[in-house]
Amino acid sequence: YAKTIAEGENLSPEQQKLVEVTAVVHDIACPLCRVKYGNANGKHQEEESAALIEEFFVDSDLPKEFVDRVSYIVSHHHTITGIDGIDYQIMIEADYLVNADESNFSGNNVRNMLEKVFKTETGKFLLQSMYQKRLNAEKNSEEMRRFYLWENSGLIICLYYNYMRMRGYNKYKKSHT
Repeated sequence: YAKTIAEGENLSPEQQKLVEVTAVVHDIACPLCRVKYGNANGKHQEEESAALIEEFFVDSDLPKEFVDRVSYIVSHHHTITGIDGIDYQIMIEADYLVNADESNFSGNNVRNMLEKVFKTETGKFLLQSMYQKRLNAEKNSEEMRRFYLWENSGLIICLYYNYMRMRGYNKYKKSHT
């Protein structure tokens, strides 16, 4: 998804390359984390990534600034605060698109990310397209809940009105009997 979002956002060739390289290595720490911690928790991945990225690119001909940026993004790709560039934003969005499916995130979770975290038009389009049923199901569920609350409130008001009538209360009288 990172490549698709980057292309949709018309990044420069250098930014496109950075996003694509970052996407390829962004989960580099997963195997180590599974052995070391027993899981691939995002925070553990972020903690372990920098050293692995440095080692992975040690003999490459990529500029140090390029590798440092890849390392920074990979070391933060589960942190949705402090996003400091379109490359980082795209990685957050692309990783979420995959994780939402793999982890079966709720429609409310998807809607929250759409409204508060996703910034690129391409990422938003993909998220809405991929998870439209989930978004609609929970939206419809919320509308039904509101309807039932309103309907039940109306029922309670009717019951109260009938109770008061049975007790002799009449709104046109000054006091009830």
